[in-house]
Amino acid sequence: MTKVLLVTGGGWHNFDECSRILADLLKNTGKAEVTVTQDRKILGSPELKSYDQVVMYTQGGKLTGKEEQGITSFVKGGKGFLGIHCAADSFVENPKYIEMVGGKFIDHGPCQEFGVNVANKEHDLTRRFGNFRITDELYVLDEVQGDNKNVLLSSFWKGKMLPMAYTKDYGKGKVVYLALGHDRRAFTNPEFQKLCLRSINWLGGAAEKKPVRCAAIGYGGAFNMGKMHGQQIKEAGMEYVAVCDVDRARLAEAERDFPGIKTYDDPDKLAADPDVDLVVVITPHNSHAPLSIKCLKAGKHVVTEKPFCITVNEANQMIDAANKAGVMLSVFHNRRWDGDFMTIREVIEKGIIGDVFHLEAYFGGYGHPGTWWRSDKQISGGAFYDWGAHFVDWVLNLMPYKMESITGFFHKRVWFAVSNEDHCQAIIRFEGGRVADIQHSSIARAGKPRFRILGTKGAIVDSWGGSFKVYTDVEGVNTEMEVKYREGQWKEYWRNVADHLMGGDPLVVTAEQARRVIAVIETAEKSSAAGKTLPAPVP
Repeated sequence: MTKVLLVTGGGWHNFDECSRILADLLKNTGKAEVTVTQDRKILGSPELKSYDQVVMYTQGGKLTGKEEQGITSFVKGGKGFLGIHCAADSFVENPKYIEMVGGKFIDHGPCQEFGVNVANKEHDLTRRFGNFRITDELYVLDEVQGDNKNVLLSSFWKGKMLPMAYTKDYGKGKVVYLALGHDRRAFTNPEFQKLCLRSINWLGGAAEKKPVRCAAIGYGGAFNMGKMHGQQIKEAGMEYVAVCDVDRARLAEAERDFPGIKTYDDPDKLAADPDVDLVVVITPHNSHAPLSIKCLKAGKHVVTEKPFCITVNEANQMIDAANKAGVMLSVFHNRRWDGDFMTIREVIEKGIIGDVFHLEAYFGGYGHPGTWWRSDKQISGGAFYDWGAHFVDWVLNLMPYKMESITGFFHKRVWFAVSNEDHCQAIIRFEGGRVADIQHSSIARAGKPRFRILGTKGAIVDSWGGSFKVYTDVEGVNTEMEVKYREGQWKEYWRNVADHLMGGDPLVVTAEQARRVIAVIETAEKSSAAGKTLPAPVP
């Protein structure tokens, strides 16, 4: 457990709110014990030696000689220092402190959105990082001091690129400075949060691990997913080393797509391969749990295609197996990175429609569901388990509250040649009386918007059209806006898995989240059969 001292306070910034966000972020990793203080006397006290790192998010002031000597000796002696934003506008009359930070604030632009570019893609802090945009103050420093500086991020300002993040050595210690971080908008930016977490890891001596060696069970078939996963795995900086399939023609195709790849026709042999670290399961739904458990017990990390599995009991067994083996377990909910969904979530998180209390989601139409295995209930689990898994995951992320109860309505009325349901509905009651209503149909002659979301201040209506409507109140004026979808980032799923396994970043799609999705689908069907509302089996 890394002991972190977060020193905060000063002027011009909301230090209480931002420090709380940062402290919670670090604590939630389970790797850091964080102490927050505005008392700078600790920098000159013997207590400082009990910490591994100091994070400075302060503005203004002047250190006593004892305090300046304390913090600089702390870092020179081999400890870590993370300076955030106005740390370069702190204690400017203390030359040793400024020398340690490596730069001094001289100006900034207005608080607005601007681009941040990766200047060094090979450093552990920015490996697999992409250029991003952030709403923040663009800090201008005097020339970053020191020959050992390593600029990692930069932004354009009046004809030149200015450093937004850099590292440097200071004696036996290490320094990271992030020029970003003016207010809540920056501290809740995912890329900024990732920088903070990686900085703490790097200052603590964590290094990038060797590439993860990945394999797939299932290749070809629907949508050529085996090839797609392999390509994205390699683009994320991992290795695609083996494929297992019962169809020799598909194995031959994998060999053509990825020359040199090992092939298996038996999952037991793949699970026993010591050169495989991670297995992605790309098979029919009812095989996800047994194949995953086999690989987890063999000590492999596992990613399943969606849905995670069929039942909550299966999900529990998978999670238990992963915990016992000490390996990662996730599901390919890549559609969290759909541009439309990310844009809707951003509008909600920014409070534009207020507190969301009612959400309706719909997908489907009128037509035969097809004769493939996905319309066979014994194999697929039912109609809700295909696209429905994505929709339920979307809903649970847009309404991130404790589930209390689930009511289901399932119909079999038209397509009797297949065993899946014709029409499914799940109504979820969350804490605080919030409600989500999710419907899927293959017998709906008249459809509905994909999303109808009501908040205390406004609403969102989306119909898959490249943009969605936002209704809100702007200073007492009723306002209607058309918001365009941002560009999707599907490849971020595998990049996050690589970041998690090789760099220690938090896993975005966890097995526990995947279990909640299955809980909704399974319980909705049980509720329909029982003719009554049932309690949510997991919150």
